[in-house]
Amino acid sequence: MRRQLGNVELAQAITNEHYPFNAVVILRFSRGPRPGDLRKALAYLQGRHPLLSMGIVREKKKWFFHSDSVPAIPLVELPRKDENHWQQIAEDELNTTLDFQTGPLLKVTYLVSPGKEGPGELLFNFHHAAVDGSSATRLLDECLSLCEKLERGESLDAPEMKELLPPAEAFFPRSYKGLRAKIKIMGFMLRQVGDEIAYRLATRKSRKAPIHLEGRGKITHFMLSGESTASLVKICRRWRMTLNNVLSTAIMQAVHQQLYENRPTLFRHFSFADLRPYLVPPVQEGYLGSYFSMMRFTVPMDSRESTGQAAGRFQKLTYGAQKKGDKFPAHLTSAGMLKALFRMRSFRMGTTALSYTGPVLLARSFGNIALDHLHVFTSNFVLGPEYTAQARLFDNRLYWDMLYLDSDMEQEKALKIAQNIQTQLEDFIKKGEE
Repeated sequence: MRRQLGNVELAQAITNEHYPFNAVVILRFSRGPRPGDLRKALAYLQGRHPLLSMGIVREKKKWFFHSDSVPAIPLVELPRKDENHWQQIAEDELNTTLDFQTGPLLKVTYLVSPGKEGPGELLFNFHHAAVDGSSATRLLDECLSLCEKLERGESLDAPEMKELLPPAEAFFPRSYKGLRAKIKIMGFMLRQVGDEIAYRLATRKSRKAPIHLEGRGKITHFMLSGESTASLVKICRRWRMTLNNVLSTAIMQAVHQQLYENRPTLFRHFSFADLRPYLVPPVQEGYLGSYFSMMRFTVPMDSRESTGQAAGRFQKLTYGAQKKGDKFPAHLTSAGMLKALFRMRSFRMGTTALSYTGPVLLARSFGNIALDHLHVFTSNFVLGPEYTAQARLFDNRLYWDMLYLDSDMEQEKALKIAQNIQTQLEDFIKKGEE
C-alpha cells in the first residue's frame, strides 16, 4: 500500500528530516490499563488504521507513505519513578526523531507503578503526518475502550482495515481545485509577500528572535480551575469572541511583556484551523490523518490594550482571513514555505503559536481504568516560534501545555510567561464579570 504525501503531510516530513517534529500525547491515570491488554489493543489498532502500519520514504523529489515490512507498534514499559517522571520522558520523545522511514508512525511508552497497579502514564508519540487533534482523540478513546473490553474478559475480533484516505486537498471545495485554486493561491501569495515586506520594514529596529543551531525542547504546563474555565467560556460567548482568539491574545501579550519588554513591535503568530468540517464530503474524525491548516498572522503589539481589546482586534484579523478562505491556500503552500525556511535558515517562522483543539470528548473512566489528566505537546525546532502552546478543554478545565527551547530562555523565564498567561486570563475574567 502506497500513497504520495499531501501538502501538510509533506511539510511535516520535510521538518522531520531536519529536526524532530512529533506530537506527544500523555494520559495520566490513577489506575491505568493492564500492559498486556494495552499491547493487544495496539495490535488491533494497527490492523485497523492504515497510517499506523506505514512508514514514510523519499524517492527522488517525492515522498510516499508505504507499508513495506513495517514492524509492530513499539510499546516500551518503564518503572514509574515519581509523579513527575512523565515530563522527562515527554521531553525525550519530543527531541527524538521517530524512525519514520521504517515505521510505524507511532511509539508508545508506559510508565508503570510497582506491581503494575495504581498511578501510571501512557505517552503516545506520533509522527504528525499520521494524526491531527481530533483523530488522535478518537484513537485514544478507541484504545482505552479496547483495554476496558479485554479487562472484562472479552476477546477482540479480527480488525477490519479502514480505507487509506487521500490527503486533505483531495476533499477541498471545487473553488480550491485546478485553475481556480492556482488563481486563489496567487492572490494569497501576493498578500503574503506584501505582508512580509511591511513586516520587515516595520521591525528593522525591533528585537529579532535569535537563531541558535542547537536547542532542546523543554515543557511546562498549567490548568485553569473548573470555575475559572466556566467563567472564561461564558464571557467569550457573551462578548462574541472565540476562545481560540482570546487564548492566542493571552500568549502573545505574555511573551510581549516577558521577552520584548512591552516595546511596540509586530508579532508573527500561528493559529491552526481544523479543515474536516469544510471538506467535501467532510472527513470523519475516526480516520487518522492531518486535516488542518497552519495560519500565520502579523499582529501589532500594544501594551496599553487590555486582553479583551487586543482579542477583539485579533478576531478581526482571523475573521478577515476566514472570509477570504485563506485556510485552503495556506494548506496548499505549507510545504513550499517550509522548504524556503530550511533553505535560507536566516529567520524564525514566528514569535508564538497556539493550537486550541476545543473540548476533548474523552471519558474519565473506562471500567476500572481511571483517567485523571490529558496533556499534548508538539515538538518545536530552532527555526520555529519562540513559545508554542497546545490548549484544550478536558473534564471542564482548560489545559495549557507549553514548549520552549532551552537555547531561547531559561526555565525561570518560561515559567514567568506561563504565569503571565494566567494573569492575562484572570484579568479578562475579572473585567468580564464586573
